[in-house]
Parts: sequence; structure tokens; C-alpha cells
Amino acid sequence: MRAIQWWAIGLVCAGLSRATILAAETTASTNASRAKAGIYDSRVLAYAHFWQESHQQKLRETINAARNARSAGQTERLRELEAAIKAEQDRNHLQVFSTAPVDNVLAEMKDRVESTKREAGVSSLVSKWNEEALKLYPSGQQVDVTDLLLRDFKLTEQQKKVIEDLRRQKPLPLDKARELLQRGEL
Repeated sequence: MRAIQWWAIGLVCAGLSRATILAAETTASTNASRAKAGIYDSRVLAYAHFWQESHQQKLRETINAARNARSAGQTERLRELEAAIKAEQDRNHLQVFSTAPVDNVLAEMKDRVESTKREAGVSSLVSKWNEEALKLYPSGQQVDVTDLLLRDFKLTEQQKKVIEDLRRQKPLPLDKARELLQRGEL
């Protein structure tokens, strides 16, 4: 009789454990299906970031350092700085005119990203051009947060008009943009 009782208790515990596991799996599945993504236009963020005073200051400092290196005859330093300026320009062109990721921009605005996610009720941010990542979130689970991310940028009226133009145009495919960049046409 005791053997049967322990066996029965074991079955009940196993059943409860399985029920607990199933409940946890269902909860995780439900939470994943309810997850929302904040969708943003990466081109617009890249453009707005480029014109921010902090970014412009960094560019001016690099350009001035290159001028000083040229004046001082520091050819190796000049080459390094010119390469850095060119790389920054290329990255910016790929981000603004195509669909290159803007991880560098998002990293610089980490606090704004977190507050935007909270305000919009989203668990992650995804570029509207990242088709693979967007497959994880049906359209009903996507919230456009571009304007929320932009709101703290100090933009001129002309820059706001350029952003509106960017929004209306399709980006260049990234491979095509890289090709144009290599030929010096972007």
C-alpha cells in the first residue's frame, strides 16, 4: 500500500510539474506574441544625427586635426585622419541614402532610445528597412517610433523639409549604394 501511495504521489507531482512547465511555455509564447516592435526610419535618424551640434563638433575637430597634421608635415597622421573622415562620410551616405544600420546613432542616443521604448510600449526597435527582423513582428505588433526618436533633435526648418523628402523616397538598395560609393557617385 505504501508503495502505491508513493507511486501515486510521484504521478501527481510529475503531473503538476508538467502543468507548471506547460503554463510557463504558454505564458512565454503569449508574451512573445504580444511583444511589439518600435519601427523607425534609419535614414531619417542618420540625417538628423549628422546635423546635431555634437556630431558637427566632432567632424570639425577631425578636420582641424587633419589641417594641423598637413601644416606640420605629419603625412602618416594626415593619411589616418583623411581615412577617418572618408570612412565617416561613406558611412553617413550609406545610412542616409540607403538602408545601412544606424547602430552608432542609436548608441549615442541610448537614453532617448530607452525612454522611447517605454513611452511607445515596445520591447525592441527595428529599422523599417530590416526585412528579416520585421518578420518577427506582424504589422499589428509594429509601432512607428521615428517621430518619438526625432523629437529631441534640434533641426532647422530646412532640415525638417529634407527629412520629409527622405520619408517620401525609397532608399537605394544597400548593394547598389555601395557600388555607387565605390565609383565615387554617392
